[in-house]
Amino acid sequence: MKKTSSIILILFAALNLRAAGEKKSDVVDAMRATASELESIWGEDACETIVVKKKGFPLASIACSGSFDLARRAKFLDVLFRNNFVLKSESYKIKPRNGMYLYKTSYGKRPVYFKLFVRDAQDLWPKNPVDGKQIAIYVQNLKTSADLLRWRTLGLPLTFGITFGRSDTKVLMTTVAGYGDEVWLSVPLEDENTEVADGNLLSISDALDADKLAEYLAPLDDDEGIHGISSLYCSRFCKNVPALRALFAAIREKNNEKELILLDADKSQTSSFYETGRIMNFRTFRAQVTTNAKNDFCSILNAFALTNTSGASRIITVDAGDEHAFHCLRKFSRAHQTDLDFVRVSAMSLTNPFR
Repeated sequence: MKKTSSIILILFAALNLRAAGEKKSDVVDAMRATASELESIWGEDACETIVVKKKGFPLASIACSGSFDLARRAKFLDVLFRNNFVLKSESYKIKPRNGMYLYKTSYGKRPVYFKLFVRDAQDLWPKNPVDGKQIAIYVQNLKTSADLLRWRTLGLPLTFGITFGRSDTKVLMTTVAGYGDEVWLSVPLEDENTEVADGNLLSISDALDADKLAEYLAPLDDDEGIHGISSLYCSRFCKNVPALRALFAAIREKNNEKELILLDADKSQTSSFYETGRIMNFRTFRAQVTTNAKNDFCSILNAFALTNTSGASRIITVDAGDEHAFHCLRKFSRAHQTDLDFVRVSAMSLTNPFR
């Protein structure tokens, strides 16, 4: 009798161990399937996942290259919930362009962890912090390779806006890309004070005519893509929302739906460039515009450098032909402002006060 009881107990123990093993296997399978779905939020080849144990509990560690903004966080949580993972806690540590997010969940009664590493991010939830002060210099109205070479001698991560519509626009785009810089366009738009522009001035009526707009943007047909656009002149055009929407939509299509950043460099206080770009879900910034007047750029740059505000950022536009700005920036860069970080416009934080 005792022998029979022992056999029964052994069988029960074996069944329990087998059931426990099956449960563990089910959890791991569910984690792998969920992780695969989470990776799809960033697209193909943007993420890598490993499943390990943390203090005896299963952990899916996911590393992705790209942003983790409010919209992606919502998708991330939706995937967890749809796959029966119950959220217990969420914690995070973020630095400029990098973040780590830890999600403690339960699957049935079993604790399960998901850890997300985000790198090379433009946007981070709940904020994208800045160490010290951050500044981007946008050198617009770039017309010649000589101007490009001259500004590049400063050794700073500048962003160059190539004047669109000139006969040499395509050559400059190729040169900028060849140097490893981002290709940005300064697009001359119909203005109240400018009748003849350097470049091909786009009128409101032409922007609202699909055929004429396609003809205007034809130089972009065989291009590998641009990173962003800004307005060069614009006061009348930038008050016309339908014309702006038509232009933004057409350039997005020409850019093969790749991420495109908009920079509002219009001096007008009634410009709709920024608001229209935001409504159309572009990553959009507003710049502080300088003139070619002596010391205008320098006074703005120095004032920002001297501010005591930590975590501030600023985009300043300067004309490529502004001699005073060039010499000021060269002198300034040699002073080694330790708490002022120069970045390209595309690397700007969401804390840009001109948003």
